[in-house]
Amino acid sequence: MVDFLKELINSEVWKLYEPYFVSAILGGLVGIEREFKKQKEGTLTFGGIRTFILIALLGTLSSHIATYFGSPLLYVVFFAFSALLVIAQVFEKLPGLTSEISALLTFLIGILCYKEELQLASAIAVTVLFILTFKEQMHDFVKNLTVEDLFAFLKFAAVTVILYPLLPDKNFYGVNPREVWTMVVVISTLDFLGYFLTKVFGERGILFAGLLGGLVSSTAVAATFSSLSKTNKLLLHEYAAGIISASAIMFPRIIFIAGIVNLKFTEYLVIPFLTAFLIGIFFAYRISSLEREEVTKVEIKNPYELSNAIKFGAFYAFILFISRTTLKYLGDYGLYLIAAISGLSDVDAITLSVLKLFKGDEITLLTGVISIILAATINTLLKWLLTIFMGSKELFKLVTPGFIALISGEILGIGILLLIL
Repeated sequence: MVDFLKELINSEVWKLYEPYFVSAILGGLVGIEREFKKQKEGTLTFGGIRTFILIALLGTLSSHIATYFGSPLLYVVFFAFSALLVIAQVFEKLPGLTSEISALLTFLIGILCYKEELQLASAIAVTVLFILTFKEQMHDFVKNLTVEDLFAFLKFAAVTVILYPLLPDKNFYGVNPREVWTMVVVISTLDFLGYFLTKVFGERGILFAGLLGGLVSSTAVAATFSSLSKTNKLLLHEYAAGIISASAIMFPRIIFIAGIVNLKFTEYLVIPFLTAFLIGIFFAYRISSLEREEVTKVEIKNPYELSNAIKFGAFYAFILFISRTTLKYLGDYGLYLIAAISGLSDVDAITLSVLKLFKGDEITLLTGVISIILAATINTLLKWLLTIFMGSKELFKLVTPGFIALISGEILGIGILLLIL
């Protein structure tokens, strides 16, 4: 049976019918969602599962026939199909244009299938399905947007699309402005992701709020919950759990950032940081009081401000420059000092700087790993201190085992890493 399938897949017959087969499946995926909406809501919409399968096949067949009669035939079929959709919209007075636009995209997906762009066709089909399926969630998301959020979107787009190409792609004292701004865009995008996850899902319990808030700023979560612990003493255990979970999520965040830049280097961070993360989450879950779990709000503003982006870019460039300078005159110990100081305010900048130095063969792998771990440890200690300076003594006592667990997790992970190596 296996040999038969191998022969079938490699045969000329399969190559002829494969585009039609994939086209029918992708069209059916979109059609299932349209059919489900029509039956569940009882509203009149254009087409269902059969219609969208036929539309996809029409696109594939039109593209196939056009190879014999010329590409103008494909244009004629496309415009004729578009006209048919307009007629259906006018005479049937259907609400909205979602189904019609989906139909046009399905037709184009069918064309991509014949052109053997199967991966692209599948990606577009899944994207269309995602957009159609999460209609209510997307509408709710927009309802919760503020004017500040929209301005942040505009600033982000302007900085990414307009400013980035204008920056010189040259080294100035070892610092490349375009590379610096690339990292600014990466960090801002990650901050955006964490912020809008919080906007979409809300704060469903303090522990969950700490995890989501930690994607934006674990320090902000620690400061917010520490202050709240003084006024809401009945939720002391929950605030402690939220602070530990936010601090724990910092570790996979660093892994993700490092992985974007250098996967080989990141492999050596995975074990110590994931160990710290898992132990931290375990302690956060243990000290949380699930029976009394209530919804609270983490006071985190939209993370993207133009001034913040510029500040991070300047800070990253400064850390990169000072790291190179101290490395030149003080060696590895100078870099460790900069990593420790940098960890008091931001771990992302020193992480990116170390990766840049490692990529240029200016430091060894061990030096780079130690520097990032040191910065993360100092940052963890800072959040621990915030709980005593901004929170109550009871909160400090509750979070202390969790923070010790986070730091111990790093040490344990390093030990495991050394044993493996």
